[in-house]
Amino acid sequence: MSRCLGMAIVGVLLSAATGCTLDSFLSPSIVVDGPKTVVSGSVSQVTAKLQDGLSNAGMEIYPIKRVGSQVRVAGIKNSQTVFCLYLSEKRVAGSNQTLVRMKWDRGGDEELWQTVLKILATPAPAAGGAEDANGSSVP
Repeated sequence: MSRCLGMAIVGVLLSAATGCTLDSFLSPSIVVDGPKTVVSGSVSQVTAKLQDGLSNAGMEIYPIKRVGSQVRVAGIKNSQTVFCLYLSEKRVAGSNQTLVRMKWDRGGDEELWQTVLKILATPAPAAGGAEDANGSSVP
C-alpha cells in the first residue's frame, strides 16, 4: 500500500513539474526584436537626441539606463506600445557612430520606428545658439 501511495505522489509531482515547464513553452514571447540602424555621433549625443525627440513627440520616457556597454532608452507610446532602444558605440574609420536597435512588444509599430528615424535624421542644434540677422547670438 505504501508503494502505491509513493508512486501516486511521484506521479502528481511529475505532473505538476511538467505542467509548469509546459506553460513556459506555450506562453508566447511578447518582446520582439525590431529594426536597427547606424547613425553618426557618440552614444551620449544620440541618447540625448532620442530622449528629447521622443518626449516632444508625446511619449513617456523612462530614466536612461546603462546595461553593460549599451545604453537603454525605454518608453511607452500612447499607453499601448512599450519599446526599448539599445544604443552601442560603433567605430567606423575613426569616427564615432552609434548602433540603434529597437525592441518592442505586441509585434512592433512601424509608425514608432519611422518617428525614431525622423528624430535621428534631424541635425543637432548648433552649440552656440541661434543668431539674429545682425550676427548677434540669441539665447
